[in-house]
Amino acid sequence: MSNSYLQLRRIVFSGPKKIAEMTFSDGVNVICGASESGKSFLAESIDFILGGSKLKDIPERAPYGEIQFDLDVTPEEKWRFYRATSGGNFKVKNLLDDAAEDEVLKQKHAHDKTDNMSGFLLDKIGLLGKRILRSKKTGTTQSLSFRNLARLAIVQEGEIQQTGSPFWGGQYNLKTAELATIKLLLTGIDDSNVVETPRLEADGTKQIELIDDLLVDIRQEITDVGEDEADLKDQIDRLDETIEQRRGILNSVQAQLDSLLAQRRELVDIRTANQDRLDEITDLLTRFDLLLEHYAVDIERLTAIQESGAMFAYVESTPCPLCGASTEAQQHDSACDGDVEAIVQAASAEIEKITRLRGELQGTISDLKSEVASQEQELSNKNEEYENVNTQIQETVAPTVGEERTSFSELIEKRAEVQKGLDLYGRVAKLEERRTSFEQDEGEEGSSGAIVSGLPDSVAHDFSLRVSKLLKAWDFPGDCLVHFDKETTDFVIDGKPRGSRGKGLRAITHATVTIALLEYCQENDLPHPGFVVLDSPLLAYFKPEGDEDRQLQGTNLKERFYSYLIDHHNTNSQIIIVENQHPPDSVLVRLGMTVFTGNPNDGRQGFL
Repeated sequence: MSNSYLQLRRIVFSGPKKIAEMTFSDGVNVICGASESGKSFLAESIDFILGGSKLKDIPERAPYGEIQFDLDVTPEEKWRFYRATSGGNFKVKNLLDDAAEDEVLKQKHAHDKTDNMSGFLLDKIGLLGKRILRSKKTGTTQSLSFRNLARLAIVQEGEIQQTGSPFWGGQYNLKTAELATIKLLLTGIDDSNVVETPRLEADGTKQIELIDDLLVDIRQEITDVGEDEADLKDQIDRLDETIEQRRGILNSVQAQLDSLLAQRRELVDIRTANQDRLDEITDLLTRFDLLLEHYAVDIERLTAIQESGAMFAYVESTPCPLCGASTEAQQHDSACDGDVEAIVQAASAEIEKITRLRGELQGTISDLKSEVASQEQELSNKNEEYENVNTQIQETVAPTVGEERTSFSELIEKRAEVQKGLDLYGRVAKLEERRTSFEQDEGEEGSSGAIVSGLPDSVAHDFSLRVSKLLKAWDFPGDCLVHFDKETTDFVIDGKPRGSRGKGLRAITHATVTIALLEYCQENDLPHPGFVVLDSPLLAYFKPEGDEDRQLQGTNLKERFYSYLIDHHNTNSQIIIVENQHPPDSVLVRLGMTVFTGNPNDGRQGFL
């Protein structure tokens, strides 16, 4: 069996115009600094270049199209891998052979073959061609993939604080295989010799497999959500409270807006009525001006009749210039009444009547012009009021209502998103209940033929002692008495299950198990990837949760943690720590440290 261990040396994101590079040394490497600066993305990138299926799509990744990754197996064997940031197959180059051409490594694992990334890496650490148990009941096995090992060497932030076992990712259909992987690492014995038991179609195996498939999909969705059920319930409660508060504020500003809109509509109606009245008066004044002109013409005509009639009364009678008839012989009365005086009197009376009417009309015109001035002043006042109200609506109240509506909608959408996450946990609980029912039915039919799996008692005891030794070396609170619970496949520390502790203690104890696994394999010449990547193992020092985490802050565990790793992991192994806080000053000169400041004007801003 090979005792070769892998060492990470360099990771590079490259693009047409930008390159981002990180290097790693033997021993302890620390990447620390500001939140949202790419520390966790670095850990995910290492997992991706070692065969992970997908790389998180963040805005900072856009300028880069390829990842290069340097890996040492021994001082005489150094490799460089290439992979597109979008995924797919790999290329690999031997860095110590200039004449060697790049080879293609497939993404998909194939048993006992080295033409794929998984088989290539397994071959370097002596695990190529191994098989692990997949089902205890049927005895089926599967080919060991490097992905089975990756989660034991690269522990992401969400995983390191999980309540479940560090040996098991939480997916029931993968539990047997994941525990078989641990057994292989701690004993060196795989499950190649297990003989498969023929299935009976009448049992519930197919139903269990279907439920397991559904659970895998749902648990992946839960992983994407990234929140515990309890946290989601707390979020729902807080969101409901906030939504009610925001609804009250929204109703208040909406009522204010409605009032102003009603006031604006009323002002529009008044303005319209004023303008209509002004238009009506203007039309009347135009007509009245024409009537005055008619009155003037009539008066002039009647005055002419009056004056001409008065003249006829004083004209002397003379013989006819045509026939010479004397005045006595002229018979004018036979042609007309000839009552000039009556005509003059009638014209005078008509002039008097028209004059009176014209006077009344001029009074009406004067009143209308006064009303015009009043209407114009009122219209001006209403226009000013309208502009004030409209400005208040447009610049103050309407934007406030818009902002409140947007905020309220975002809260509703967020609640729906959180509720969706809670629904996922509910579906998992129902499916697990049905799965348990099927398993109980199978057990009643007889499960005496099921294969014994898991860790042998002696190995579990030795490994528990290793975990206990580490906890004591790190000054973990308590007596650090540790034993492995086969039922939960997790550890009990000082009589308390590891998973029932706070997030901070779960993180540091998960890190303890991961480091202990590396050390156990190295001391017993057993295969292991040879490196460990831990994202936020000292979570209790950054975000304490509960009294246990705060109690941990009162110890010197942080200093002891780093000192121990530096003393016990140098040229033979490699530890990469991703943390928010800096290591203690006393150990800075003994480890490799990269700080992401989050500030483009101060040091290195981030990974990309």
